Amino acid sequence: MLTVVLGLGSALGYALHDFLMVKVVRAAAVWTALTWSMGVGLVILLPLALVIDGPPSGSAEWRAVAFATASGVCEAAGLGCLLRGLVTGNLSVVTPLASLAGGFVAVIMIARGEPLPALALIGLPLAVVGGLMASMEKAPKDEVFGPDHGASAPARRTHATAGAGWALLSSALFSVTVLLFVEAGALRPVALAAYGRLGTMVVLVPIALMLAGLRLPRPLARRSAYAGVFDAAAFVALAAAISVGPVAIASVTCAQGGTMAAILGLVVLRERLSRVQIAGVALTCVAVALLATG
Repeated sequence: MLTVVLGLGSALGYALHDFLMVKVVRAAAVWTALTWSMGVGLVILLPLALVIDGPPSGSAEWRAVAFATASGVCEAAGLGCLLRGLVTGNLSVVTPLASLAGGFVAVIMIARGEPLPALALIGLPLAVVGGLMASMEKAPKDEVFGPDHGASAPARRTHATAGAGWALLSSALFSVTVLLFVEAGALRPVALAAYGRLGTMVVLVPIALMLAGLRLPRPLARRSAYAGVFDAAAFVALAAAISVGPVAIASVTCAQGGTMAAILGLVVLRERLSRVQIAGVALTCVAVALLATG
């Protein structure tokens, strides 16, 4: 039960982070916005880790620091892909696709010998089908056939939703993040998250300076800072859920962030989807719920 509670807490934190960052990444460079939100997380987590746990000691902890740092780099890359997808794609489509990382991790953990209940095994193929449906949308006839098509023009064809490819790439990167978390188990959750954020910033700051700079308008900087607080809390909750275990359950409950973000996108942002997309999002959300229940 504790693993599920921590995983759902992490999911809520990530959903709120994504919700706040939609407006930022549609008005500013993705890497600049990501550096601001991740930087706030580091400022919060590193001093807290040093106070609570002290500096790392011994070969096991230093090895865990290396894995934690690598996990932060992967998570930053995953978030960068996710936010890049949100520049042109709907929150209610992009984030559920990214949440498929929970299913990927579950498959890997099953292959490594970790058992998973029947409901979770049912949820995995549903998540794949739902993700494919959610990543398709109807192209306007004018886009396909030109403005002079006649009444007898063939039906509109489908194409991948803007942002879907970025979302799926972020899903793969988030899967690697969780697996690296597992290898960093010698660290406590706050320390694990702190060193992960340290690795994140070592990569993000040079990229942001090279591509876009670090300047953000004050309202966007404030919004990014709030998002960073939620992200830091989500990162710690995920690390705690993995430390309690089992990892498969921790990963899929964290993936409920897709469900929460989809609700935010549809209800708060009033995003409009095709019927196929709505069915795909619903199926993906049901699949993630089955995985979490299992």
